[in-house]
Amino acid sequence: MPYVIGIDLGGTAIKLGRYDAQGTCAASVTVPTPQPPQPEQVVEAMVAAIAQVDPQNEAIALGVGTPGPADAAGRVARVAINLGWQDVPLADWLEARTGKPTVLANDANCAGLGESWLGAGRNFRDVILLTLGTGVGGAIVLDGRLFSGRQGTGGELGLITLNPQGPECNSGNRGSLEQYCSVQAIRRRTGLEPGELGRRAKAGDREAIAFWQEYGRDLGAGIASLVYVLTPEAVILSGGISASFEFFYPTLWEELQTRVLPSSREGLRVLPAALGNQAGEVGAAKLAWELVRAQGLRSDGLEQASGMESPTSGSLRQLEMAYWLASEQARFHAGFLARVSHELRSPINGVIGLQQLILNDLCDSPEEEREFVRQANGAAQKMLGLLDQAIAISRISQDFRKLELQPVQLAGTFLTVGDRTQLLARSRNLQLEILPPSPAYYVLADPQWLQQGLVSLVSGAIATMRDGSIRLTAAIDAPTKLARLILEDTRPAEAWQEPLDQLAALSQNPKITRSSGYVPVAQLSPGSSLLAFQSILEAMGGRLELLNTPTENSPLSRLQITLPLIQEED
Repeated sequence: MPYVIGIDLGGTAIKLGRYDAQGTCAASVTVPTPQPPQPEQVVEAMVAAIAQVDPQNEAIALGVGTPGPADAAGRVARVAINLGWQDVPLADWLEARTGKPTVLANDANCAGLGESWLGAGRNFRDVILLTLGTGVGGAIVLDGRLFSGRQGTGGELGLITLNPQGPECNSGNRGSLEQYCSVQAIRRRTGLEPGELGRRAKAGDREAIAFWQEYGRDLGAGIASLVYVLTPEAVILSGGISASFEFFYPTLWEELQTRVLPSSREGLRVLPAALGNQAGEVGAAKLAWELVRAQGLRSDGLEQASGMESPTSGSLRQLEMAYWLASEQARFHAGFLARVSHELRSPINGVIGLQQLILNDLCDSPEEEREFVRQANGAAQKMLGLLDQAIAISRISQDFRKLELQPVQLAGTFLTVGDRTQLLARSRNLQLEILPPSPAYYVLADPQWLQQGLVSLVSGAIATMRDGSIRLTAAIDAPTKLARLILEDTRPAEAWQEPLDQLAALSQNPKITRSSGYVPVAQLSPGSSLLAFQSILEAMGGRLELLNTPTENSPLSRLQITLPLIQEED
């Protein structure tokens, strides 16, 4: 089983955790930071702790969060005020002592990456993190990746200007967000600690409640500027002050609604952090996994029988995969657009013709006129449905990105799919069963595409049903090293009926297969979303099969996804 080690280096403690590619922590340890924190002694303490958390030497890379900026290459701790460091080549030293590739990042950046990966931001691609502590730090995650700027010093979100005439900041700025929203600022304004103000507000103290309302307005004004620049999907608030989130959130959100255009805050969420003090360690582990992928490193769980794959062959394989996937996507879009264009012409012509009949007073009676209006409305509804499909496909295109193949735990994926679909199923009074396999089973896949595809399949079934049940299970075939994910549901037969038109050639594509022993139903199309997901699955070495559709004898629809099984633990 491949692992990396995430390290959160602090002024008083060093936290380490050994993580797999799904973010499961296999072991963790916290050791004191040597005092005084001389770089050489700190490295020795880290090496000893690494041996403690990884006694079998299974980790293949290290990620380290440092209390200050790192250089753009993630090699040098440029300034660490809490440690008294400047330009310490920490990554080089750790690599020399452990033999493991190492990457560094600012601890706030690591916290943001951790929350984006496994915490409050796990369902979003574009995230801002604000750490509300002694100072105000920040992190920017765009398209799931940490943004740290050209010199590695980007994301100092607490230093943006809130009031040009405000208190002076250590950075030389005046009226920065930090001067209004940090612990130090709260102490200066009230003479109290944030925790005490939170306790008083909870007890109903009016002055404390009024303070948090004003705090929310200040913080909201700062976040408004960040939203205009970055338009994130989510803003996550961490640090000790975030414990009082419930008291300052209402005025914060009011301020955002006042200051930010609806188009810039559409879908925006402001959330408290979920990982607490573990966020930096988790983010450092995510950073290490990104290093693994960037350098083309391989682990035991991904090795070929002939041995380690060379970086050159790995690059060629990725290039071939990217070319194939781009070609498949282009063919799919060409067919889809041809079909939509063809089908839109018919209802548009119908609407125009019916309108001409009405406008030219060619109807023989009010009843006939109403019938024409009804037909026009039906044609318009059909056009709207086709446009909804086009919008869905455009979203797939917008999110289309390079596949990041890695070991994916099926049990964790199933739980995520359940979390994201149970509420929708309950709202329709449908029975949804998500039955995860043993946590020991892993498949080779891109975790986000796999989750997104499964959620889409389950949600698609829910959308076509008024009653009945949906069941997602897994069958593990250890001898052939295959995992089969089976979706069974009782959607009506007409849900599968779709005019073939321009998609006829695509529906006959051998990539969209049906298992032997099942007779294809006439006039069945896999649908645009299934075709897109099938292309992605094939790039991951899997396939999608339509096993069964509803008949008089069997009300079940059955879809099967087959993926390569790469790991089975005892």
